[in-house]
Amino acid sequence: MQLARLWCEHLAAGCPRELTGVEIAGSDARALDAEITACVSALIGCSMTVDERIERRLCEIHQALIGKQAEADAPVAAYCERLNRLVSAVLIRTRAGRA
Repeated sequence: MQLARLWCEHLAAGCPRELTGVEIAGSDARALDAEITACVSALIGCSMTVDERIERRLCEIHQALIGKQAEADAPVAAYCERLNRLVSAVLIRTRAGRA
């Protein structure tokens, strides 16, 4: 339930225009957003299992978002914080599913 709520909040908030040209975890921020959105959508729809490769990528994104949030101006920092909550929720759900 929390994952779905966070996803809806993230979609509703959208991407700030200041995100144009920003790179996070080796990807353009908007492409990264699409990558995370697709992952969350598939996970919620039960059409995807997060394997070790995807989990490693999510961990890489999580760390990159922490760094970007610390150095960015307010709109981008808020975006990074919100996206990172979503990434963290995916990781928590994935790890709980294996326990």
